Amino acid sequence: MNENDITDKRKIKEFKGITFSKYKKSDAKKELLNNLNIGKIEPACYWAAEYICAGHYADIWEIIFFFCSKHIHLGNPKLPIYLDLRLNHFKQILNSGYQDDVLKMRNNEKIRKLFGEIISVLCLSKKKHTFDNITIKKEDFNITKITYKMKADSTAYATRIFKKEDPTELFVGINEFYWSILKSQQNGAFACYWLEWILGFEDICKKENKQYSGARRSNMPIEGKYQKDIIWMIWECLLLEANNRSKGLHKIMTALLSLFCLRYKPGVRRRRKYLIYFGITLLTEPLDNSVPIIKNEKIVENILSKINIIYKQIKKNELRPDTDYLFNNSMTNNNLEKTINKLEKMNALTVFTPRK
Repeated sequence: MNENDITDKRKIKEFKGITFSKYKKSDAKKELLNNLNIGKIEPACYWAAEYICAGHYADIWEIIFFFCSKHIHLGNPKLPIYLDLRLNHFKQILNSGYQDDVLKMRNNEKIRKLFGEIISVLCLSKKKHTFDNITIKKEDFNITKITYKMKADSTAYATRIFKKEDPTELFVGINEFYWSILKSQQNGAFACYWLEWILGFEDICKKENKQYSGARRSNMPIEGKYQKDIIWMIWECLLLEANNRSKGLHKIMTALLSLFCLRYKPGVRRRRKYLIYFGITLLTEPLDNSVPIIKNEKIVENILSKINIIYKQIKKNELRPDTDYLFNNSMTNNNLEKTINKLEKMNALTVFTPRK
């Protein structure tokens, strides 16, 4: 054990809804996303560490996926490959003896550096436009009333991925979606519309207690019981078209799918839909393959060499048997503001960034 190890006495269930220093997870998420967006590496690493020290690894990965796909996407097109590699490294560490007590991973140097590196890469990546939410009107699900939305010059596109067990009600939607992502069309706006139409159709069916499923797609890296979900028809379109373009593009798309499939359950299709949007933009907008995944390796290396300063700061808020009386009250919004201000001024953190 060293001076930077967290020796907090709390069990993981005691961190429900809060971070290590008792901030609401929603508040910490807001701060993390804000600092990622403006590229402030040190504060972003701090808020990520708040999640890590509380064992909220699922949450931190969701935030990473969300930010990568909604705020960066084509600003760093090969980023999904990098994140997939880091995710696999994370799984290796987790499976090396931490499954029964994930809280212990917060003191693992590799874990601290892994997330420190990821956060740094996200901060340094070029930010692009965010995706607008597309609202599908209820009447749009009457296919006879949206013929003006149908642009495909043939019904042959859907047949490339459509199987006998797939619901015929989705044939038009899949056909239009595939037509929109073709190299000859590259109509991202229409592709996103039809994605939302297909997701919305499934939502309506669930509300009406109608069960719709597609053919089994055993090539999807998820549990067998979920391989008939409609969403895999979309992914099959994306993968097939990417493969028709280049091996590199197919590799990025496969990595996106891997991120999308992490601990997959039906709710993921909405929560991680921006990963699909990312996939659509890869096929429908100009792609700059020369963009490096890590733009300034020296900055990242310097961050990692000082990463324990972050955890030393968080350690001040650990709850030990002889200091219980200090933690009788939960953190307030005022505490949150003080922490934010401290992060802006703290000399210990400013040494992270190399001075010119």
